[in-house]
Amino acid sequence: MMSFPLHALPLAALCAGLLAASAAQAQSFSLEGAVIDSRNSQNLGVVTERGDINSVFRAQKAMTFGILRAAGISLDQLPPEVRARIERFQTTNVEAFRAFSEGLDLKDQGKFAEAREFFRRAAELDPSFALAAEQQRSMPDINLGGAIQIRSVMQAAAGAAVDRGKAAFTVDLSRAMAAIQAGQVVIVVTSTPAEQAQALGNQFTSNPAGSGALFAPRQVAGLAYTSILGGLPAGVALVSEWSAEAISSSGGVLNSVQDASVSALRLAAPAVSTGNATLADGSSVFWGAWDSAPGASSTIAQNGVPISAPTLAGPVDFMFGEATRQMPTSNTAVFTPGGGLLTGATGTIEVNFATRAVALQNLGFNIGGLVFSGLNGNSTYDANTASGRFSGNYAPGATCSGCVGFTSGASSYNGNFVGRNADGLVLGNTMVTGTGSISGLQLYTKP
Repeated sequence: MMSFPLHALPLAALCAGLLAASAAQAQSFSLEGAVIDSRNSQNLGVVTERGDINSVFRAQKAMTFGILRAAGISLDQLPPEVRARIERFQTTNVEAFRAFSEGLDLKDQGKFAEAREFFRRAAELDPSFALAAEQQRSMPDINLGGAIQIRSVMQAAAGAAVDRGKAAFTVDLSRAMAAIQAGQVVIVVTSTPAEQAQALGNQFTSNPAGSGALFAPRQVAGLAYTSILGGLPAGVALVSEWSAEAISSSGGVLNSVQDASVSALRLAAPAVSTGNATLADGSSVFWGAWDSAPGASSTIAQNGVPISAPTLAGPVDFMFGEATRQMPTSNTAVFTPGGGLLTGATGTIEVNFATRAVALQNLGFNIGGLVFSGLNGNSTYDANTASGRFSGNYAPGATCSGCVGFTSGASSYNGNFVGRNADGLVLGNTMVTGTGSISGLQLYTKP
C-alpha cells in the first residue's frame, strides 16, 4: 500500500497520468481524482483538471487545493509555512518528472534498484528536484523478494496501527527493505503463540519500547554531564546522530540513548527545565535535564562502567531533534542562539555549505556560575554524515569569568545539524576551567 503526504497526492496522480499518456497524447493531459472518507467510504467529491502539457504543474497545485476543499479543510486556516510548502513546485522540468514517475511506478512494484536509477536521472535533469534526490537516497540496491520479509514488515505496520487505535495502516516497503539490508531491526508483531514469534524472531528482532514510529527518521541527540574523577569535576558533552531505534523519548523528554558505544538511561530521574523550539521546516528540537540525585538517578556508561549520583554530579542535560536528511551544497547561512539550558548565549556560527566550513564567531555563554566569552573556532563538517558532524577546539585567547587558569585552546566543541533542511544545529561544549572541566549544550538556528 502506498501512502503520500496530503500535498503529494495530486503529484502521485500526475505521475500516473504522465506514465499512461502515449507519445501522441503527450501534449495534453486529463487528471481526475476522487476524495473518499476512509472511515465510511463516502465520496466527498471529484476533482478534475485538464489542459496542455505546459500547464500540467500548475494544474497539479490546483488539484491539491481542490482536494483540500473537498476534504473540508479551509485554505485560509492553513498555517503559512504549510501553505508555502504545498504551493512550492517540486520541479517544472517535464522530462525530470517523467523519470520520477517511472521511478515511483517501479518502487510500487518493489523494483528498488531500477527505481533508484530513474530517481537519479530525474535529479540529474533537474538538480533542484529535491524529492527525486531524496527518493534516490532512500532506495536500497536490491529488489523486493521473500514472503518472510514482506510479511514481517506488514505485520509490524499493522501492529503499530492497532496499538494506536487505527483500523488502517500504511508502510513504505522501500525504507523497510533498506533497513533490512543495512542490518537494522524490524518490529515483529504477532497475535499467535510463542512458536510463531520464535520462528520469525530467528530472522528479525524487536525495536526497543518507545523508539517511535516504524522506520522513523534518524535523530540527533546531545548529552552533557559532569562526573567526579579523582576529586575533580570532569565534564562531557556528546552530540551525535543515532538511528531511531537507539533513541527513546516521550512528550519532548529524552528517556534513553543506547547503542554499541553509548548507554545513557534516565530511569527514575525527574525531567526538569524542559523546553522546545520549532525550526523553519516545522520540525522541533527539545531540551531539558535529568535531575539526578542519590535514590533517583539516571545512569551513564563511562568507559563501559555505569555511573550514577553522587559520582554523576548534578543534572544530565539533553537535547534532541530530527537529523538533517541531506546537507545543502551551496550558499551560506548564519546561525544564532535559538534555545537550550545555557544562559547568556551570544555570537554566531557561519556555515558555508559549498566548502563545508563551519566558523564559530565570538561565542559566549554561562555554565553554572562561569561566564565564557570571545570563543572562536573553525571546522569542516563531515560530508559522509547525513547531519554534517563537526568538532574542534576553541582558539586561544577566549576568557572565562570565575575560572582558575582557563585555557580556551584545550576546550572543545562538537555538533550536528538538525531539521530536514539543516535549519538548526546542536552544539556541545566541554570547557576546561583550570580546576576540572564543565559542559553544556546549545541550539543555534537560522534567522
